[in-house]
Amino acid sequence: MHTRVHHLAVWILVIVHQFIGFGWYSIFGEKWLNLHARTMTDIDRTHNASAYVLAVITAIIVNYALAWMISRMHAHTAVAGLRIALLCWFAFLFVEFATVAVFSAFETNPWPLVLIDMGRPFVAWSISGLVLGAWRRSA
Repeated sequence: MHTRVHHLAVWILVIVHQFIGFGWYSIFGEKWLNLHARTMTDIDRTHNASAYVLAVITAIIVNYALAWMISRMHAHTAVAGLRIALLCWFAFLFVEFATVAVFSAFETNPWPLVLIDMGRPFVAWSISGLVLGAWRRSA
């Protein structure tokens, strides 16, 4: 059986990822800034279009990669898609990031900061896995 990537699902998820990022840092932004010893005025000047373009490009790459993996692994349920997405998040993102962030020779980040930084992709990738695993093309 030949499986394909569901492009509409991917593009909807790209938009969903942007809303998740906005919501995540609306909730945890102040704590995140405090853990970085920064204030809102420190980051105001960094809000330029290129940061948002990069966020969209990243969401496109992540969702297409997850869609391809879920399709190739014939994960045809929401739970199967979720499992693949969470395995990818843990193995390729969390473990590496946590190691660098916590044991870096340049900076030691507290676990709450690591959890805030890794929580957003956890939520976004989980939703992507659920949707991509469950989404069926109409015949």
